[in-house]
Amino acid sequence: MRQRLGSILAVIIGMTGVVAVLISVLALSAGFTRTVAGTVRDDRLVVLSSGSDSQASSNLSREAVNTIFDSPGIRRDSSGHPIASAEKVLTAVVASRSDGKDAYIAVRGVGPRSSALRPEIKLVAGRWFRPAVHEVAVGLTAQKRFAGLAIGNRIVLRDGEWTVVGTFESEGSSDESGLLADAETLIAAYQSNGFSTVVAQLKSPDEFRHFKDALTSNPMLEVDVLREADYVAVTSRSMHRLLNLIAYFIGTIMAIGALVGALNTMYSAVIDRSTEIATLRALGFLPGAVATAVVLEALLLALLGAGAGVMLAYSLFDGSSVNTISSAMGGSQVVYQLAITGDLVAISVVVASVVGLAGGLLPAVRAARMPIVSALRAD
Repeated sequence: MRQRLGSILAVIIGMTGVVAVLISVLALSAGFTRTVAGTVRDDRLVVLSSGSDSQASSNLSREAVNTIFDSPGIRRDSSGHPIASAEKVLTAVVASRSDGKDAYIAVRGVGPRSSALRPEIKLVAGRWFRPAVHEVAVGLTAQKRFAGLAIGNRIVLRDGEWTVVGTFESEGSSDESGLLADAETLIAAYQSNGFSTVVAQLKSPDEFRHFKDALTSNPMLEVDVLREADYVAVTSRSMHRLLNLIAYFIGTIMAIGALVGALNTMYSAVIDRSTEIATLRALGFLPGAVATAVVLEALLLALLGAGAGVMLAYSLFDGSSVNTISSAMGGSQVVYQLAITGDLVAISVVVASVVGLAGGLLPAVRAARMPIVSALRAD
C-alpha cells in the first residue's frame, strides 16, 4: 500500500512541477502582453519615419509633423486643434532598487494635447511638468521599481538636472515604466533636430485608411503609419516568441518526465492489481471497461497534479513584478506583472490531460488483455 501511495504521489508531484513551471513562464508572456497592449485604442495611430523599427529610432522633421497634423481624419478638439502629439522618445539612466545597478528607462517628451490623446494617463500625486522647465513626471510603476524617482528628487539628463514634480498612472500600461516631459524642452536640451514620432487620434477607426493614404502618397513625406495595436504587436513580437519558446521548451522536457512517471505508476498498478482485474473480468466486465478505468485513474491523477500546480504558481507568482528590455521603448526597461489568466489555466488542463491519457493508455491495454486464468493462479 505504501509503495502504491508513493507511486501515486510521484505522478501528482511530477505533474504539479510541470504545470507550475509551464504556467509561470507563460505568465511572463501574458503579463508582458497585458502591459504593452493594455491601453491600446482602435482610433489611435503611430507615425514613424520610413523604415524605423521603433519610436526611439524614428526621426520626423518639424515640417513633416506639421503636414501630419494637417492631414484628414484626425480628431480635433473644441478649439480646432488636432488631438495629436509630436513626441521625442529617449532613455535615462536610473538605479534599480533591488541591487543598485544601472537601468535604462524611457523618457517620453509629449505635446500640449497629450492629456486629450491619452486620457488613461492620470496624475496621482504632485503636479504636471511645465514647458521650458527641466521637470518630469514619473510613472507609478517606475517610481516603485527604481530608486531616486520620488517627487522632489533630481535626475540627470542632458543639459543638467531635471526635477521630478509628479507621479502618474496609466492603468498598468508600459507608459508607467518611464518618465514624461515636455517634448520641446527635451529637444532643446538634447539639441535634437526633430521629433521621434507622432501619435494621433482619429475621428473614428474607419478613418485609418484615408489618413494613411494621404500621408504615404505625399511625395514630401517618407513615413510609416501603423494602428497603435499593430505597432505594439510588431515591436513586442520577438519578446513574445522568446518567452513562449522558453516556456514550451522547459515544459516539454518536464512533461516527458511526468509521462514516464505516469507510465511506470500505471504499469505498477496493473501488475499489483492483476487479481482484482482478473476477478472483474471473470464477473463479466468487458475489457473495454477495465481499460477505461485505468485510463481514467491516470487522467484523474494528472488533473490533481495540474490543479496543485496552478495553485502553487498562482500563490507564488501571480502579480509579481519583473522588468525586461522593450524594443518599442528604445531598449529601455518595461516593468510588468506576471498574470496567470484563465487561458493559462486551460492550457495546463490540456497538458495534464494529454500526459494523463498517454500515461494510462498502454497500461490500460495491458490490463484489458490480461489472461484471466493465469492472473488468478498467480495470486
